[in-house]
Amino acid sequence: MDGKLRRYLLGLGGALLVVALVVVRFLTVSGAFTAIEPQPLAGCTSQPLPGPAADLEIDRTAGIAYLSVLDRRSLDDNALIVGTIQKLDLNQPGAQPMPATAGDPPGFRPQGLSLWLRAEGPRRLFVVNRPLDASGREQQTVEVFEQQSDGLFHHQKTLSDALFVHASDVAAVGPDQFYLSNDSGARNFLTRAVEVLFQLAWSNVIYYDGAHASVAVSDRSQANGVRASADGLRLYIAEAGARQILIFDRDPDTGSLYWSSLIEVPGAPERLDIAEDGALWAAIQPNTWARMRSLSSASVAPTMILTMASPVNGFSKAQRVYVNDGSEFSGGTASAAHRGRVILGSATESRLMTCPIPAAPG
Repeated sequence: MDGKLRRYLLGLGGALLVVALVVVRFLTVSGAFTAIEPQPLAGCTSQPLPGPAADLEIDRTAGIAYLSVLDRRSLDDNALIVGTIQKLDLNQPGAQPMPATAGDPPGFRPQGLSLWLRAEGPRRLFVVNRPLDASGREQQTVEVFEQQSDGLFHHQKTLSDALFVHASDVAAVGPDQFYLSNDSGARNFLTRAVEVLFQLAWSNVIYYDGAHASVAVSDRSQANGVRASADGLRLYIAEAGARQILIFDRDPDTGSLYWSSLIEVPGAPERLDIAEDGALWAAIQPNTWARMRSLSSASVAPTMILTMASPVNGFSKAQRVYVNDGSEFSGGTASAAHRGRVILGSATESRLMTCPIPAAPG
């Protein structure tokens, strides 16, 4: 073997070793080798849906759950797939999901949603939308709906901005103001793959003040769910790539955010919810590799639901409420507590699962 060939083979071997190490690191960080210890809940029931509901929010004054419904597994194979917003009356046992809107914008592909429910004005619903343009390229918008006398939300306007790069979730903080999370900062498939593989901190959270968008939080690894406290003085961000939930104090006059603290969680957090008692609830993906696979195949992914009580001096340590390996409920992405029960939504399951919340020990 001559020297040139030897150098070539050594270089090739070194490159393959680097690739293998990167892949193993990615699989390790994504939880592919994590053992799932089930923590079931007794008495759970299922509610069939016309499609998976990856996000949900409860109007607790009315007892109505609003659901972002979209068949995400079919998106890559069928450009005509669209979704909608459904509502479910939680006051009526056995109630069926019903349309929540009086009509959706063309090509509606809803993602995260948020309700604005203050008494001083009409109720509004903000929904992240990723429609396709005429060339088949995915767009990033926020659709604003307003509730009318018929009880349905009517589409009012479509908002877009160059800072809406890969929109995931939205948190309404006013009749025209909201925060939007970009779970990726990449602008094409190749850079997106690099960002995910190396867990790069390219994502951010955007603040829209009713007229202009600006970066509120930058340099985050896959900012996912975003939720504001009931009084509007705090903002919570699920940083999926870093496996943590960020807490910021918020200036309601300017929308500026100020670092407060973080909560480490045993997986990639998705959607967040603030319960009536102030507790924070989070759906967690302990195995994001299985989660990615489940979006394009019939495989399942684990589901984990955490809650964090809210004492006076800040949130407590995350407590596991429900864990399963995906066989009972696959890839849970959203959870919300209401009247002693927790409601779970998923990006792949065409149903909700509702379980009684266990009493706190002691």
